[in-house]
Amino acid sequence: MWQKFNSRSLAPFSYRNTYRQKFGARALEEIFPVTVTFFGESTRFGMLEEENGMSYVRLLNGRRICYREQGVSREEAKRQLIVIHGLGSSRLASMPGVSDTLLKAYGVRIVAIDRPGYGRSDIDEEQTFKSTVQDIEKVADTLNMGENFWLLGYSFGGAFCWACARYIPHRLAGVALWAPVGSFYWKGILDEERHAMLNEILFENRFIFGVGRYFPSWVIRLYTKYIVRPGTSWVKYLEKKLSEPDRKHLLIYGPGGSLIRDNVESLTTNRGYGMTKDLELLVSDWGFEPEEVARVYKGSFQIWQGQEDNLVPKSLQRWVKNNVPDLVELYELPNEGHLSWFCFNAKAHHKVLETLFGEYIPIDEDQATKEELTG
Repeated sequence: MWQKFNSRSLAPFSYRNTYRQKFGARALEEIFPVTVTFFGESTRFGMLEEENGMSYVRLLNGRRICYREQGVSREEAKRQLIVIHGLGSSRLASMPGVSDTLLKAYGVRIVAIDRPGYGRSDIDEEQTFKSTVQDIEKVADTLNMGENFWLLGYSFGGAFCWACARYIPHRLAGVALWAPVGSFYWKGILDEERHAMLNEILFENRFIFGVGRYFPSWVIRLYTKYIVRPGTSWVKYLEKKLSEPDRKHLLIYGPGGSLIRDNVESLTTNRGYGMTKDLELLVSDWGFEPEEVARVYKGSFQIWQGQEDNLVPKSLQRWVKNNVPDLVELYELPNEGHLSWFCFNAKAHHKVLETLFGEYIPIDEDQATKEELTG
């Protein structure tokens, strides 16, 4: 392993911690802009690492972002897609069950990351929407994903796709959002509209959002650290509380094992810290409005939303569509919930990629379905 530095060379790692303590993690990256070469590959803003069979990008501030790759290799890829997971999830979810047949047909290289504080990624105590966008961009650059890449955000991951469209619109080739959360406190949302949105989702979620908005953050931290039980308990809770289409989907396709593994991976290492930050960010000022996104981002921005979803309200997506109609393409899914259409559904995955990339490529959907259900 060796490193190649640009003319504004990076101080040795032993000095980095001194600067980090003095100036802060964010300032470090401004003090030491760098190009790193690792195993002969030139990467920007980070270093590639492997540990216990897992892959990481180490950022200049010392934090690590864990990721997994699927699909074709970097050299073969026609399209580079970053997948951003939701609340209580991890890089393991990615596009749940997506088949190699489909990814190879479209020439897709997927990079699914653990957001800060989730899975094996380090905690970012200074995390904001904007800082996470910076992390995503640095991962893309370190992994040589090209000048432009696509994004797929599932559930809470959609919030960070919104932020990417606001802060790095020039890097995005297109965005697909699956049942994405939005801010219930965007300025244009009237009180009665907000109440209607919240009434569409589970009471437990409304309660936690209220606690997050009106109580100190340590209350949420206690909840995620000591009350939330990852794994089987989490999935059993979902099986009781999810909408009927989701419960039927879990019963028929049985992806419970995958959900359990994903949830355990998500919440165990950092004891729910990522979930705490998510809930804090959700009810805070996001720092941008949809109209600002529409002004700076001119690419494809697709929202797919189940009409029976009781975790994310469909009325929120309709409000977004009405307020920024030129930005958003909204696809409502009748008789579908938060999981049922998106997980282990080869036809849905095919449709999303076809729509996102603007190209229909025929595949053997029976074979793709078999791959999705057998892993």
